[in-house]
Amino acid sequence: MKLYPDTKVYVTCPANFQTGGPELAHQFASTLISFGVRAYMFYFKSATSFNKEDPVHDAYKKYHVPYTFEAEDKPNNILVVPEAATEMFYYPKKIRRVLWWMSVDNYLSHLMKMFSSRLKDTLAKSLEKFFYFGKEDSDVEHFVQSEYARQFIKLNGIADKKIHIVEDYLNQTFLTRAAQVDLSRKKNIVAYNPQKGFEVVKVIIADAPDIDWRPIENMTPPQVQELLAVAKVYIDFGNHPGKDRIPREAVVSGCVVLVGKRGAAINDVDINIPAEFKFDMAGSTPRDVIDKIREVFDNFQAAHEKQAAYRARIHDDKNRFVNEVVEAFGIKKNNRGTIALPQGFNDGTSQLIEKLKRESLMPGFIVDDFMSTAEMAKLSEGLIIREQNRNYLRLDDKFIDIISRDDAKFLYVEGRISKLALLEPSEEELAEVKDFYGANVDNLMTFSP
Repeated sequence: MKLYPDTKVYVTCPANFQTGGPELAHQFASTLISFGVRAYMFYFKSATSFNKEDPVHDAYKKYHVPYTFEAEDKPNNILVVPEAATEMFYYPKKIRRVLWWMSVDNYLSHLMKMFSSRLKDTLAKSLEKFFYFGKEDSDVEHFVQSEYARQFIKLNGIADKKIHIVEDYLNQTFLTRAAQVDLSRKKNIVAYNPQKGFEVVKVIIADAPDIDWRPIENMTPPQVQELLAVAKVYIDFGNHPGKDRIPREAVVSGCVVLVGKRGAAINDVDINIPAEFKFDMAGSTPRDVIDKIREVFDNFQAAHEKQAAYRARIHDDKNRFVNEVVEAFGIKKNNRGTIALPQGFNDGTSQLIEKLKRESLMPGFIVDDFMSTAEMAKLSEGLIIREQNRNYLRLDDKFIDIISRDDAKFLYVEGRISKLALLEPSEEELAEVKDFYGANVDNLMTFSP
């Protein structure tokens, strides 16, 4: 999809809402911004809440993506809509449209809810328009998060030239912690998500009450990770509407994953584990699953090794995702990311900025925990501008984002920050920056006064 110098990309997302889909939407917008594309979160009211003054869920504030509540309806702009909100396609008339199939089942269930809600009063109001694979929407481009979604839309008549694979990835914080899992500490525990295929799982549990079954519910992300770090097995007999997150988190945490052959779990791309770990429940019995669990308990190391290819693919998800975004938009891959000033907001900041400007460079971030707060914006007497709950230093017609150290570290790992510029750092300061960011020497820029 062609990008023009004035193109703006609007990524629609429910406000104040945290699931895998919104996280992927923020990852996507942040990746586009890292390549210099003007991308925005386009928030709409979610089923749970809508705080128009602060629509960004706390989990996604660290991405530092600007947001809007309406898109400029121009031919050069692009609107990216998830499969469960296709009614948003039909308000603008000129903008180019992308339908992102993060889930197949969510599309179908959304249509079912839309129609069933009209049964109560069919004349209350007209049906909202929605995407239905008709000629009217032949201009729509399609992103698919999974092989399962690709097969589904091809079955429904979408040509290959209209399909772009744009998957997702687990966040680096999870992967870093997962890399520290000690397999020798694994116990004969089976973790499962009661929201996924519990009608099948409860029968399996009833047939083996002696096994230590642990539901993933009412847990914080760190608690989920702690459970997966000690469990030997994770089972999922849900619909697998796309490349689900928890099976991937489980396998990189050292669990052996067992799945029912439904949705994305049927093919060998989305969940590329040997057939012995996939169960067609039309032909398998709960006893077959239990026998496999006991086999894994007894021969854990061998079973774990058989899923090495699945783990390797997940560890490469982020690189593949970036390449998929680059290919989908025809982006030139050089010059990704921007410069951050990690020494904080001080007397040398303006001097360092001037030195960068002489080299035709402009920093995107100043890193300072206190200066990034709402309190500091109030005290600065106009020096710091606060917009969309973020602080900025205005410099001529440019705005430099002032962010916390933790957010800076996250954005460095994400690729939004590519260089760290320092003014006459001491050896101790340089060592501390290298250690905190895990920075490559090539990514450090040092200047003398």
